[in-house]
Amino acid sequence: MPLAYLQGEILDMEKYRTEEAVWSRNTVREAWNAINHTLHDTTPGVDATKKKEIIEKDLVGLALCTSYAEVKHLLSLLTPSLRSHIVSQPSYKQTEVEEFFLHLGQDIEVRGADWVIQVPPPSVTDLRYTLERVGRFGDDGRGCIGHTPHRVAVWRGRLGEPLGLTIRVGRYVPNVARALVPLARRGSVLILSKAGMGKTTILRDLAASLSRDPAKPRVMVVDTSNEIGGDSPMPLPFLGRCRRIQVPRREEQQEVMKQILQNHSPEYVIVDEVSTTAEAEVTWSISQRGVHLVATCHGESLAGLLQNQSLNLLVGGTAHAFLSNEERRLRNKIKKTILERPHSSPFKFVVELHSRKFAHLYVDVNQAVDCLLDQGDARRSARIGKTIAIDEPLPDEVMGLVMSQEKEGSYAREPSHESWSECNDDDSCALAGREGWRPNNRPERQRGTRSHGCRKRSNDDLLDELNNFN
Repeated sequence: MPLAYLQGEILDMEKYRTEEAVWSRNTVREAWNAINHTLHDTTPGVDATKKKEIIEKDLVGLALCTSYAEVKHLLSLLTPSLRSHIVSQPSYKQTEVEEFFLHLGQDIEVRGADWVIQVPPPSVTDLRYTLERVGRFGDDGRGCIGHTPHRVAVWRGRLGEPLGLTIRVGRYVPNVARALVPLARRGSVLILSKAGMGKTTILRDLAASLSRDPAKPRVMVVDTSNEIGGDSPMPLPFLGRCRRIQVPRREEQQEVMKQILQNHSPEYVIVDEVSTTAEAEVTWSISQRGVHLVATCHGESLAGLLQNQSLNLLVGGTAHAFLSNEERRLRNKIKKTILERPHSSPFKFVVELHSRKFAHLYVDVNQAVDCLLDQGDARRSARIGKTIAIDEPLPDEVMGLVMSQEKEGSYAREPSHESWSECNDDDSCALAGREGWRPNNRPERQRGTRSHGCRKRSNDDLLDELNNFN
């Protein structure tokens, strides 16, 4: 769509226009290219004010125009009668629509932020019309709408026949992850929430924001379902300098992640969804190479993630440890076996999304996991984390907490599982290194007991053992 037409469709568009070189372009992609070049060409310090104004005004306005065009394109995939029936509903708001559900014999549902519209069921002709325009679906039942971040999932019958569709509306929302950008620059970030909370929306903004860094880092996006960069050979233009790699089949994602590490020298790797043990192991491996990871996974809380045997390696994992009688007395434990964290978390920060706006940030994941395994409540510890508004600048209090943890070096310490007896031979040390090890010259943590005399394991040894991790 012409950019001039889109500007006329957005309410109060004038308040977003400050850079005429952007808004004088003919198409949306040309405008994105212009705004990306403008942001990358500004000199740090000298043009800081100009850059901030463009990010807070022009970038937001252009994103609104882009989203309007993408939703209009989505609506064009519905039959004219169905489309007109939906948009004529009083509750329908194109800027807020999030999901379309179509299924034979059931009312169509259109969902927004706080509203739901129901219209009569689609006919077979209506469903066939949309299916023909969406195109192919992968083995996981997912498809995409070309040149947009929208995702389509198909409902099938016993014989594989299509019975319905769920269409999730994707948008680039600038500055929605403002609080997380400085954290991603300092270390790896894991974003955790149940489905539909906006994890992928946050990733889009993080990818675009990191790519605008003056140092021009290599930012790689592993686009699991083409929801970040869109379903087309060229990534969507808001990604700017980001390098996007598509995943041919869902089960090949861990191989794609390995290829990025081996072939493309990334500084940041952004992964849309980690969902299997193999992907968690590769994530752990990447974190040992000095690469900053930003990833998402499904789960309601850090405590819930620890219970997920397939994914708990993302926060250090769990393993059974045997306590001596003395240790049981010191720890006030009844049982001889307890759960311990065998590895350091590959993520420096974990973000639990509670809503579209608020999240609980853990600034010391290792301590948080240890607290949970000791049956404690990690959320109540002010030294471990804080609740933040993700679309606002990170509060000074929270940044001070992050810097304090870095100064103490608590994240760099190895897990403190000293329940293992002292060992003098390589085989015993290998076992201790696998289950948990801490050098003798580092201060003990509150939960610690006596330390053992194992030699320090190299990264190569640890990675070799990770390949055999069960």
